Parts: sequence; C-alpha cells; structure tokens
Amino acid sequence: FFNVFFSAGDEEDKSKAAGSEGERRGVKRQRDEKDEHGRAYYEFREEAYNSRSKSPPPPEEEPREGEDDESVVILDTYTSDLHFRASKDRYGGQPLFFEKFPSLWSGARSTHGVTKGKVCFEAKVTQYLPLKEGSPEVPLFRVGWSVDFSCSQLGEDEFSYGYDGRGLKVENGQFEEFGEPFGENDVVGCFADFEAEEEAVELSFAKNGAALGPAFRVGKAALAGRALLPHVLCRGCAVELNFGQKDEPFFPAPDGFVFIHALPAEDRVRTPLPPKTTEECEVFFLVGLPGFFKTQWAQTHTFFYRDKRYFFLGTEAVLHQFFLSG
Repeated sequence: FFNVFFSAGDEEDKSKAAGSEGERRGVKRQRDEKDEHGRAYYEFREEAYNSRSKSPPPPEEEPREGEDDESVVILDTYTSDLHFRASKDRYGGQPLFFEKFPSLWSGARSTHGVTKGKVCFEAKVTQYLPLKEGSPEVPLFRVGWSVDFSCSQLGEDEFSYGYDGRGLKVENGQFEEFGEPFGENDVVGCFADFEAEEEAVELSFAKNGAALGPAFRVGKAALAGRALLPHVLCRGCAVELNFGQKDEPFFPAPDGFVFIHALPAEDRVRTPLPPKTTEECEVFFLVGLPGFFKTQWAQTHTFFYRDKRYFFLGTEAVLHQFFLSG
C-alpha cells in the first residue's frame, strides 16, 4: 500500500483549478474583431475613410503691397472683412466665398480719408461672379463714405453713407429711393464736398458720368473732425476702384473736385497701420455654456477697446452679413 498525502495547500490549489475550469465551461470565447470580418470589410472601411469629403485648402492670400506707404491710397485689408479678397494691387476686390455663400456681403474701406476740400473717387462693377445654376441670389454693390470704426455693412450704422445698386441710398440703416439702379460694367462716381456749406458736408454721386445730385448732408459738428473714407460693399460681384492712380479716369471729375490719391499727403488722414508681428496681436477665446453672456461680453469688450481693433468672430456677426436690408 502506498499512502499519498496532500498538504492543505495542494488540495486548495486543485480545487481552485477545478473551479476555474468549471467556470469556463459553457462560456462562449470572445472572438477578436479581426476574426469576425474578412479582408473585404477592411478594404471597404479604408476606402470609405479616405474618400470622405474634406475641407478645401484655403486660397493663397495675395501678399500685402504698399500698405505701409503713406503716399499710396489703396484698400485697407487690416480693417476690411476677413472674407473680402482684395486684388494684389489693392485697387479692387471681391467676396472670398461667393461660390458657397453668394448672399454674403463683404466690404472694405480705403487706407486714407479726408476732412476738407472737394474730393472724389470712382468704383466700377467689373463682373457679376458666376453663381450655381438656378440660384435665386442677385449680385449687388454698395459704395460711399464712412468713418473709421464704423461697421463694414456700409450705411447700416451711424456716420456711414452708401449708394445701393437697387437705386437706394442708405444712412444709419434707413433706405430711401435715390438716383437709379446700377450694375455690371457701370461706374459710380462718389463726391465729398466740404466747401459747399459752412456747417455741413455734401455727399453726391454720379452714374457713368451723369450727376445724380446730392444724397446726404452731414453736419461737420457731428463728424467732430473725423475723416470720411471711401467704402465699398460687395455681394456676388467684383469691383475696381480709381482713387486717382489711373492715368485717365473712367469719367472726368466735376470742376473743382480732386481724386483722393492726388491730394497732398498732409491733406489726407491715414488710418492706423496693422501690427507688424504676431507679438503685437491679442486674442481672446471664450468657451462656455449657451446663455452665459459670452457674446455680450465680447461685444462690450470690443466696443470699449476699439483702438485695439478686435475682429469679432461669431455666428451672430456672420449671420448679420447675410441679410438683405432695404
């Protein structure tokens, strides 16, 4: 006879082994995901991932030229809408995203303004940009004068005066019939006369050389010495400006009027130059729940620190530029 002895520890180990083996019985083994799908599945998934639509690369921005030259009057890309694409010479431009957003307004002002004399400039609608077939949108153009710090929507706030292509004039958001409609290939002359009246500035317009008469009278006391700057606002069209840099104007200026580019440098008012380095810039990024006054805080901050010229990036600001007022 052989006596076999097991220690208590050995018996416990055996019972555990038997128990664990029993627990595994009747339990389906978890299969790896790779075992459940064949090669065709993974080829399809990879193809679907690679074929997903991606955001198009941003268009190459034209290099800035002449914006730090005090002697040149051009469009100011520092204060323009971010979605306004100025031409390389800064004497024209068009909306940047006209194909996807044909109803989006985009505007820009000039680098220089005036506070005296009889000054003019010209704006030509060179092209209606192509729209998708069946699109109900109608290209429009608005041109005129505004002061620095006014919004880019010409004529829709204080000290902003525009002539709209629908045959309307607009000031502080109020539209009235004026002149006649204009469109593609038409040239609009814009005139600011600081000498017509002692207490007011007279703003008038012309279409293709034909005078349309005075549109606005702006009190000099209300302007308080602020300069009036040429201002354009585009919707689905491209424009070309003549500040006096052309050898010959589109149409002769009325007697006594001088193109703004031809004025002596001391008679022009230059808007502030843009920052030269990113170290001079300042960015605020607000994150929070809806209804926690983020937009209100940002608008208040940009208003009280207007000299820093913040660009307010938000849904509300962009949606406002889709509206067709008047």
